[in-house]
Amino acid sequence: MADILVAGETLVDLLPDSGATLHDVDGFSHRPGGAPANVAVGLSRLGADPAFWTRLGGDPFGGFLGETLGDESIDDAHVERVAGNTTLAVVSPPGVDDRRFRFYGSRDVTFGFDPDAVPTHALDDCSWVHLGGVALTHPDGRAAMRALAAEASDRGCTVSFDVNYRPDLVADGDGESVRDAIRSILADSDVAFASDEDVEAAGLSSSEGAALCRDLLELGPHTVVVTLGAAGALAVGSPESPWGDVTARHEGFTVDAVDATGAGDAFTSGLIARLAGGATDLDASLGFANATAALSVQDRGGMAALPTREAVEAFREERR
Repeated sequence: MADILVAGETLVDLLPDSGATLHDVDGFSHRPGGAPANVAVGLSRLGADPAFWTRLGGDPFGGFLGETLGDESIDDAHVERVAGNTTLAVVSPPGVDDRRFRFYGSRDVTFGFDPDAVPTHALDDCSWVHLGGVALTHPDGRAAMRALAAEASDRGCTVSFDVNYRPDLVADGDGESVRDAIRSILADSDVAFASDEDVEAAGLSSSEGAALCRDLLELGPHTVVVTLGAAGALAVGSPESPWGDVTARHEGFTVDAVDATGAGDAFTSGLIARLAGGATDLDASLGFANATAALSVQDRGGMAALPTREAVEAFREERR
């Protein structure tokens, strides 16, 4: 497995216990989360040994997250401890036609990465760098992630980027700066991950399917992957990609879903594990990633439900 650096936020997901709306829920259960944190832990469970650059608050929630990352064999060499309170992501009950996440707490602690603390020395041993887009909603996070993506690209690392656009985290008057940062990182990226909702909300494309992928290819990556929820995933590679000029589609797997929190991150970790490990069959790699996501939705709590490589391989064998 190639050496991988993941960068981005670690936070706490508050999952509703019961109730039709947030107004009606009886209580919440706290779970470790944050898209990049989920990807890092997902890679670890799939057999990689990723480095992870993140920030943890000095509050009890930050302590909880630090212990969790340690239990998941994530090296703490690039895990920064800072004063202040951890961001909380309150998850809406299933079926609510509203925002899936509401964020509370200090944005400075969780998303305010120091541009002067970019771990460029970690790139000496990395061939793949993955970044999440949520940190771009903070001015310092934008500068730090842009600097990391540019440096990784200059050093010849494969750079992957999850757009993960969260408009409710974008401060008034800051939208154009965030969108500029997304375009800048896409220009330095090789592989882009997105949902069609991300892409439209960020003003990157109003197209769908393969046309959307081609719109994003024009912004810099050689491969674009669009997650389609229960409908699986679509990927398009340009002629410059390691897999060539190809369009791959996998319909996903039918399972009894319990909690979809973090399913996209499970998918991302599964695909990176395959591609960073040298796989060149994009169709088969999408199948592995979709199997990883399918297993993750069968239990509550995005990070806690991430599967091992052995579980993914066994699931795929059962579904052949």
